[in-house]
Amino acid sequence: MERGLILLLFLLLVMVLSVYSNEVEYSHIHNVLVCQKVSDFFIAIAYFSIPLELLYFVSCSNVPFKLVFLQFIAFIVLCGLNHLLNAYTYYGRHSFQLFLSITIAKFLTALVSCATAISFPTLIPLLLKIKVRELFFWQNVLELG
Repeated sequence: MERGLILLLFLLLVMVLSVYSNEVEYSHIHNVLVCQKVSDFFIAIAYFSIPLELLYFVSCSNVPFKLVFLQFIAFIVLCGLNHLLNAYTYYGRHSFQLFLSITIAKFLTALVSCATAISFPTLIPLLLKIKVRELFFWQNVLELG
């Protein structure tokens, strides 16, 4: 009952804010769009820096399942590309090339994320076996030493 009351108050607040937002001047909306554009650029920069760190980690170590790391890297780069392309959609009319680029980037992101999701059911049992062996090894070390 208490959750229902909280939900009702939240919905009422959202309705009041939506009525108020209809009366906001265009300059405020423009400021919000500028903030969204800047944040999309910063998110894209972060998304492009993370794969560089992962590539360095994978290249410097003997990590099993490098294919999954490469899938994560591709997914992260494509997410960054989506944010970067979306940053160009905040103002004015958009070209067909921009819409096509966004569509292709989203489609590739969907493919890579599905491929990564498909590889997890086979990967997780292998990781659990490695962890079990590691715990067994540490248990033997503690018993010996």
